[in-house]
Amino acid sequence: MIMPRSRLNVMDRVVGWFSPKAGLDRWRARTMMAAADGSWKGGRKDRRPTRNWRPGGGSPDADTLRDLPDLRARSRDLARNSPIATGAIQTTVTGVIGPGLQLQASIDSDVLGITPEQADAAEREQEREFWAYQKRCDFTGVQCFDELQVLAFRSVKESGDCVIVRRYRKDRGDLYGTKLQVIESDRLSNPNRADDTDRISGGVETDADGVPIFYHISDQHPGALRVGGMTWEKVPARSKDGLRVVIHLFKRDRPELSRGTPFLAPVIEHLKQLSDYSDAEVTAAVVGAMVTMVIESPEGLGGGDTDPVIGEQTTNTAENELQLGNGAVLGLAPGEKASMMNPSRPNSNFDPFVTSFLTQVGVALSLPLELLTQHFSSSYSASRAALEIAWSHFNGDRVWFAERFCQEVYGWAMDEAVAMGRLNRPGWFTNPLVREAYLGANWIGPRRYSLNPYQEAQADRLDMEMGTKTGEQVCMERTGGEIEKKLDQRAKEMTLSRAAGLLIDPTKPAPGKPAAEIDDDADQADAA
Repeated sequence: MIMPRSRLNVMDRVVGWFSPKAGLDRWRARTMMAAADGSWKGGRKDRRPTRNWRPGGGSPDADTLRDLPDLRARSRDLARNSPIATGAIQTTVTGVIGPGLQLQASIDSDVLGITPEQADAAEREQEREFWAYQKRCDFTGVQCFDELQVLAFRSVKESGDCVIVRRYRKDRGDLYGTKLQVIESDRLSNPNRADDTDRISGGVETDADGVPIFYHISDQHPGALRVGGMTWEKVPARSKDGLRVVIHLFKRDRPELSRGTPFLAPVIEHLKQLSDYSDAEVTAAVVGAMVTMVIESPEGLGGGDTDPVIGEQTTNTAENELQLGNGAVLGLAPGEKASMMNPSRPNSNFDPFVTSFLTQVGVALSLPLELLTQHFSSSYSASRAALEIAWSHFNGDRVWFAERFCQEVYGWAMDEAVAMGRLNRPGWFTNPLVREAYLGANWIGPRRYSLNPYQEAQADRLDMEMGTKTGEQVCMERTGGEIEKKLDQRAKEMTLSRAAGLLIDPTKPAPGKPAAEIDDDADQADAA
């Protein structure tokens, strides 16, 4: 290890002049003390930039749960009133969930010992049953499964976490009774609002190993219009069979963390200041667009007894306060004179400053500036890179959400379908491996943003030829829908085209234009 060397100060030199050995010992001791203070500049306590920087080193819950109520409230306020915050959340929800992730069953035929044809038939059966289930799965009877996905994911982004409880109620006309109750994070709290303990933190009760075993949920929202005597329900995390009863959606960014933090938490203060600054600039620009004057009054005149807008006496106008209006006529007192004032608005530095500011915000939110502001003014390559960066973030969130929420709900629905006898799945409830093999699935989200559809279609064709993508995957990613239905429709159209003598092979270039020219056009568009 290389030890940091301390510089000789005046006292070192004085001692060394009288006694070189004592001076050397003194210098050696100071060097050892500097080494003990650490070799990282960020950890030093004797440097000016970090001398007074002493952040607390609390546990994950201690650092998070105390501030969580304020973080949630401020995040929601920004989502309501700050355009940038609203857009950041909405862009993320749209990019990750879109109108809702769609099920594509993918049964593992090798584990089950069935043929691929049998697996295909079983997949279609399960997709049909889940399609029938998701129409009426909301415990409140208001939303379908696609809408619940958007609601749950948006709640995680705004509030930090969201709770979904498995309920059972079979209403008239229902095919299935399994329902999803989406609960806002504020209702997950310690009973009687007690302090956190080593077992219950933020409403989550764990065992000695830190595994959640109960969730304490209040019967009312603490911020409801009429809050009476609140009671708490102790909901088990899993059933006696070990199946999940509660889905607690949040991203754990520190070990042993009990609750999640809002998406906007790192930039709440920045967005609030930017919102206030933007409002101030707009107000200044509005005032600057009016006839703006400075009233100069001789000593002894109040200057505020006359309302300058209507030229009448008023008792409601504060001393020296002037009201402005479009086309205002100013009434001046004797001895007063009006001088024009240049407010220098709009501010020419507003846009560069805000752009620089939002670049930092975008880094924290994993949203490039172009996507954060929904404004693509750079080159094609820069715009494409921004979309690719955002897509990697969206795809990671999508995989997490599909596994934590969609897959669990899919399993709940199929559990009931098998228990009711609507699906024949031997070994479903006796062998967990069989159940997981039947529940294999891909969840297809919205297609990625496209700047050059032709080039990306060519890439998809190459992926299909290489076997790295399937036609069904390409269909879901690019246009949505089910490839089986599209193939059936295409077969009908081709039959009609043959009958009319109009059949055209869509895989060949358009008549009169060689394939080489089409490729040249694509290259030129990419270069531009």
